[in-house]
Amino acid sequence: MSRLKRLIVEIHRRSLWQVLLIYVGAAWACFELIDAVTNRLGLPTWLPGLAVVLFLLGLPFVVATAFVQEGVGGGAARSGAAAAPEAVTAEEEPTRETPGPEVRRGVRRVFTWRAAILAGLATLALLVLSVPTYMGLRAAGVGPFGTLLNRGVLEERDRVVLADFENQAGDPRIAVVATQWFRSALSQSTAVQVAGQEYVANVLRRMGREPNAPLDYELAREVAIREGLKAVTAGEVIEVGGGFVVSARLVAAETGEELWTDSEAARDSTAIVESIDRLSRRLRERIGESLRTIRSNRPLEQVTTSSLEALQKYSLGARAIHVEGDWDKGVGLLREAVDIDTAFAMAYLQAGWVYVVRDEWSHGVEAVTKAYRHRDRLTDRERYLTLCGYHLAVTGEHERAITVCRTLLDVYPDDIIGMYLLWALYVANKQFELAEEVVRRAIEVAPSYALAYWVLLNVQVAQGEFQEAQATLDRMIENRNPYSLPAAAWLAIAREDYEGAVEVLRTTKESQSGYAISSSHLAGLARLRGQLARAEREYGDAMAGWEGLGREAGYLRHAVRMALMRLQLGGGVERGLQTVEEALERHPLATIPALDRPYVQLAEFYAVAGRLDRARATLAEYDAAADSVLRWPNEWWRHRAEGYIALAEGRHAEAIAEFRLSDDRTLHNCRWCALPALADAYDLAGEPDSAVAVYERFVEEAVLGIDELHAAARYRPSVYERLGALYEQRGDTAEAIHYYAKFVELWKDADPELQPRVEAARRAIEALSPDT
Repeated sequence: MSRLKRLIVEIHRRSLWQVLLIYVGAAWACFELIDAVTNRLGLPTWLPGLAVVLFLLGLPFVVATAFVQEGVGGGAARSGAAAAPEAVTAEEEPTRETPGPEVRRGVRRVFTWRAAILAGLATLALLVLSVPTYMGLRAAGVGPFGTLLNRGVLEERDRVVLADFENQAGDPRIAVVATQWFRSALSQSTAVQVAGQEYVANVLRRMGREPNAPLDYELAREVAIREGLKAVTAGEVIEVGGGFVVSARLVAAETGEELWTDSEAARDSTAIVESIDRLSRRLRERIGESLRTIRSNRPLEQVTTSSLEALQKYSLGARAIHVEGDWDKGVGLLREAVDIDTAFAMAYLQAGWVYVVRDEWSHGVEAVTKAYRHRDRLTDRERYLTLCGYHLAVTGEHERAITVCRTLLDVYPDDIIGMYLLWALYVANKQFELAEEVVRRAIEVAPSYALAYWVLLNVQVAQGEFQEAQATLDRMIENRNPYSLPAAAWLAIAREDYEGAVEVLRTTKESQSGYAISSSHLAGLARLRGQLARAEREYGDAMAGWEGLGREAGYLRHAVRMALMRLQLGGGVERGLQTVEEALERHPLATIPALDRPYVQLAEFYAVAGRLDRARATLAEYDAAADSVLRWPNEWWRHRAEGYIALAEGRHAEAIAEFRLSDDRTLHNCRWCALPALADAYDLAGEPDSAVAVYERFVEEAVLGIDELHAAARYRPSVYERLGALYEQRGDTAEAIHYYAKFVELWKDADPELQPRVEAARRAIEALSPDT
């Protein structure tokens, strides 16, 4: 007997109610299976609903079959079929028309269990075949099933411009936060990417518009058309009664044709985020993104803040940082956002990045760590960024951070922030070729991303590619890049065009935001060229600037730099010590966050000044105050301080070992800052050949950035002098003359008290020259 026959026989043994129970149970089990498979494999969302409709359509047929075949009691139909009809007497008038045997047999032939089972199998087959049919039509771009990608309207990873949502609601915050929510939702897409705020701001600058102008629909279309982008998203929020209607649309930039439009109702302002989440998912499906990918993203309300006020502060803060370039304003707004919602992870992350870039490690580590703790409140993309930023800034596990960034870019290959973090990691580890590859990819993806050109110029200078760096600067100036002036200054310093650098820096010093950093650069340049009086004035301006910004650690660092200059070039030990003591009295270390306190710089100063007990005590304070996990950014400098202590005590071999460790661990912002001390140690240890080799490594490197500028100002003049003397001792007159001449050129405009050293170098050149 076949399985089908056995199943039919088994069903014949059941009553109507048993059959119904079996059917409903089987239908429910099938629905659960279909729903699970739909979610797991990313099948169309309508599939479970279609299954329910088909199950409901099949229910009347099953009921009819059970009634006809089995009867209500489960055997009545079979016994009634065998019994003969009762006779009706002539006196009895029938009250209803009873179907005859032929009709009953016809009905029983139609409503059979075989037919019901085969109909069920056919329905399941229809359900199964509907999926590949739909997916095939979707992939082929046929009719209403076709996606925008498959129809060629958009291409994979195309950038779209997001216009600000229009506000038709009473609360002015609604449209701001709706725009931010929609941006967050679409940022999860692997099919398209949203043009970032900084990208749009740079386009507006080139258009001669205010970079922080409200981006309404018409202006968004202008931006898209100018950049060759194909589509713009726009939306509005309308208040209706006590609720809201949120609508969104995708529009072809060139023609204005609506490619997609939809709307969602929200019962109140707290439900707007859910409405935007549903709209964004339907838009992503219409574009052609994988249904499985869309469904794998967590609901938007779980990965952002539900507080309108907090999100408004975040949106305005991000705009201040990325568009207006006002980092202080932006960080202030982000701090207000996290005060409102203490678990707002993305606000912590944005603030943390700014703090780290500004060298405010305590605040930066605290903010990034809080973002990491609340990473369950982030989208998948943002969670990757948080993990990468956490290992970059907090743990210092850069290889792990690189792995996370690469994983992010595998999923979101055009993610600009991911590229930013990856190139920052490569630069931090002095892997400049890899950094250049990433930054060039970023420029290819986002030609208007201003920061990428600034970073490209830096990595080109780091590799000695000055012509290429000049071409990058020319392009920055042509495109009105906001980083053009500092880039011009840095390139001039790297080329040893110090007058040109001074001219640019005097311009940037005029702005309030650039006053402190420009003064610091100008102080370094003046000290490098032996202009001590000017350097003192600029150091004073830099200290006042950092103090005005509330950056007391910056004030102390520059006080130490000025004290070292006084100690080495004029004023003596006591005057240098007085400078540091006055600064510490003004801003005691205890008033500064632990990670920002310049312990290692102070320890090195005390060692150079011969106050070795103070140097050791300062390092002990550092060890007690700083978390061992968070010391990694200062470890290279700590080794240098230990080396200076050993050098002062005549322990040359130990000093050399410490300076070599320092050189191994130097970061990108001071790539070669341990080399002059290492060369000095070799020189004092009676190893002139090693000293010459290390000195020359130092002078052959271009100066890149503020820390290297101050290191060059501190060491380069004396290194030129010492190399001249060492080559003179060797009898290599050509090299001796070369380095003496470099020293004379560098200090030709030095202050009068330093001119005797310049004259001594000139006399050495004359004595060594063959024609004298």
